[in-house]
Amino acid sequence: MNWIARLRLPLFALVAVAQLWVPAAMILARERVLARGELFRFRTAPVDPYDAFRGRYVALAIHQGEASLPPGLDLHPGEWVYVALVRDDDDFAHFGPISREPPDGPYLRLRVRWAHNQRVRFDLPFDRYYLDEDLAPAAERAYREHSRRQGEKHDAWVAVRVLEGQAALEELYVGGMPILDFVRAQQMTPEGP
Repeated sequence: MNWIARLRLPLFALVAVAQLWVPAAMILARERVLARGELFRFRTAPVDPYDAFRGRYVALAIHQGEASLPPGLDLHPGEWVYVALVRDDDDFAHFGPISREPPDGPYLRLRVRWAHNQRVRFDLPFDRYYLDEDLAPAAERAYREHSRRQGEKHDAWVAVRVLEGQAALEELYVGGMPILDFVRAQQMTPEGP
């Protein structure tokens, strides 16, 4: 019984350090990707307008959120794969070849959501844009309006930093501006929300 009392304080200290270390390591990993990662731009796609805003973030849909399944590669939901990133003529990112090993060049390590009919959809680590709750409703409206496929306002995209398979969302853009700048500018104009 006496040995339990002697271990209580060191065990408590170990648990306290672990509780601080885990979130600190997650924050440092994200900051490392933002500081050193290569910048990729992804076009966004429309989302269900009744499900776009949940809490303090804007739900994002990525236009190229799926890729072609290579012949002979059998993938299952939940499986981790490596997806090469390629840029189109407009400098927007698209998913390239899929493999079970990290490719040369920039890539993402992604979990398979589903694989069917030679198509693969992934769970993307940048599907939410967090922001101040006071600005969130206006930001959600602006994002929804600028992510429509029809019309001249299809100009919403995200800037994502990628490093060693990890991704960190840097910014959401609408109308050529960071979303917060766009919302603030709209609020200052007489015809703004």
